[in-house]
Amino acid sequence: MKQKELQERIDYLKREIERHNQLYYAEADPEITDFEYDMLVQELKDLLAQLPSQEETDVLSTVGNDLRPEGKNIPHKIRMASLDNAYSLEELIAWWNKISQDQGYRPEVCLELKIDGFGINLFYSKGDLQYASTRGDGYVGEDVTNNFRNIPGIPHHINFSGEIEIRGEIYMPIMAFHQINRIRESNGEKLFANPRNAAAGSIKLKDAELAKSRPLKALFYSIGFVSGDFSPDNQYSLLNWLEEEGFPVSEKRRICKDEYCVIDFCNEMEKMRPELEFEIDGVVMKINDFALQRSLGFTAKSPKWAIAYKFKPEEKETILLNIEYQVGRTGAITPVAILEPVYISGSTVSRCTLHNFDEIRRLDLHEEDTVVLIKSGEIIPKILKVNKDKRKLHAKAISLPTRCPICDSPLSRESEAAIEYCSSADCPAQLERSIEHFASRDAMDISGLGSSLIKRFLDEGIIKSIADIYRMDFTRVAEMPGMGTKSAQKLKEAIAESKRKNLDRVIYALGIRYVGTVTARNLAQHFKDIDSLMNANTEELNQVPEIGEKVAYSIQDYFANPKNQALISDLKDQGVNFSYIEKLQSSSLGGKSFLITGKLNHHSRKDLESILMSHGGKILSGVSKSLDYLIVGENPGSKLTKAEKIPSIKIITEDEALDLIESES
Repeated sequence: MKQKELQERIDYLKREIERHNQLYYAEADPEITDFEYDMLVQELKDLLAQLPSQEETDVLSTVGNDLRPEGKNIPHKIRMASLDNAYSLEELIAWWNKISQDQGYRPEVCLELKIDGFGINLFYSKGDLQYASTRGDGYVGEDVTNNFRNIPGIPHHINFSGEIEIRGEIYMPIMAFHQINRIRESNGEKLFANPRNAAAGSIKLKDAELAKSRPLKALFYSIGFVSGDFSPDNQYSLLNWLEEEGFPVSEKRRICKDEYCVIDFCNEMEKMRPELEFEIDGVVMKINDFALQRSLGFTAKSPKWAIAYKFKPEEKETILLNIEYQVGRTGAITPVAILEPVYISGSTVSRCTLHNFDEIRRLDLHEEDTVVLIKSGEIIPKILKVNKDKRKLHAKAISLPTRCPICDSPLSRESEAAIEYCSSADCPAQLERSIEHFASRDAMDISGLGSSLIKRFLDEGIIKSIADIYRMDFTRVAEMPGMGTKSAQKLKEAIAESKRKNLDRVIYALGIRYVGTVTARNLAQHFKDIDSLMNANTEELNQVPEIGEKVAYSIQDYFANPKNQALISDLKDQGVNFSYIEKLQSSSLGGKSFLITGKLNHHSRKDLESILMSHGGKILSGVSKSLDYLIVGENPGSKLTKAEKIPSIKIITEDEALDLIESES
């Protein structure tokens, strides 16, 4: 490569890395995987090495910045550095060998999971939590104390009289991430790219109630500043100390003195990766001894005594068979790649969402292309690129539709948006999705009215609109193949019960774009009845938490539509409740904390947790000194063993927990 071309490529890589840093850290909306990003960084390092006269760019020496202009910032007492990466076991062992050679002996190392979460720094003074802040730019973090205090299982007081910074990662459990994305998809909202970005976006929310509803957790693994009598003198003993003080700490950790131990742990964790409740993207190896850590010191960006071994995402090639276009309840058109089935990262993939038309253009997809597939965060299938060397001669580029694939209406695109919409409110696909949403668990919760039955009802003309649900001919339903009188009666009862749902559920069920469950509850609590909401002006809507210009316009646009006005009038005639009923919750448990282990006899774990919370109880994610009660069912796990070592924790049965609620009430 000529020097001019080399310089142009370096400049391009600098701009791209800075752009992706902004997307990843500040906006929590990455376009590429961590691996793709790391490859850009590595290429820049390699090219800079070819120009000895060029100084190292700031892009390589600074930590990503998650600070927002409107946020309140707090300086870290000790800088939060980022880790250098190794992408092979050979590279990992070579790093350790170099330190061993320099020291004249092989120091033992502590291996831990590399949590793919969002960095957090806690500051304690005289044992009390003073604040929680993000990584920020490494030197200054954003204050997220109020939202952080809602994360269960984190001690707000520890047995340490000095001052100390405790550091770890906030994460969203994988199952919770999927659930939130399903809700966002049904609301027509943009999906979170992965659990890490869901956690990053949630901890910074201005709406405290919305932040509280997000099921965040945390794991801790290091300290920053410390003053006072601090006993741990190595990394492994620090992890034990954190655990004793009630901090959640990963159980997967190991001391290694030879390379076989290191390789075995890394391989074991990579195989175990799909079984964990949280995402990991590698293993962190640290020199165990704190004195040697201090001697080795830091580079401009990273500690010299630690390195991250990054798991490379599995890649598989497969053939693009077709592209289908799905129509959502808001009319949004989503292209879906139909693939020749391929097994990757624990499951067989035959479909892959392409998000929007711009993604098809970016990939330059052609008919029957050979595509390289990965799973973003080992979860969501994603087409990484096209293997153009295998493209068939005269292959045609994918032709993007200009009309709705269901009703043939013209497609439109909102300004500054990347999504195409069907322009017809009468599109059958929109109606089907809208009814599915209306009947869903978080909306009207009509048990038994699932997507397949809705499709049958529409195909056979039993219902033609949302309101038709409430004037259904159940005699006809009972005569349908596979139904019968008993099933029809159960459905009838579920539909009748849905009429009594509170206003917030009904608002959410209507499917107003950008209005999720929390926004719907805020609207219901503020306006109290549907007529007040329908007549609200922009100023009145902006007084509701989390209602900005975009959401306010969407609400007004929905209620200005004569068809939506007619639907609400029709639902009123059918007896659906459109007023908000205040629910008085008991606080009899007075904020006592609970944790459940083992199989329960009378309730599901989720149901019992809901009962406890409805009476003022708190649910923790792990055993710690802040836990008041451990509820034990059949075949309890390791939580019982841990709880038995902490005298302050009361160990009770499911029946005793219910008795406790009754007696306190």
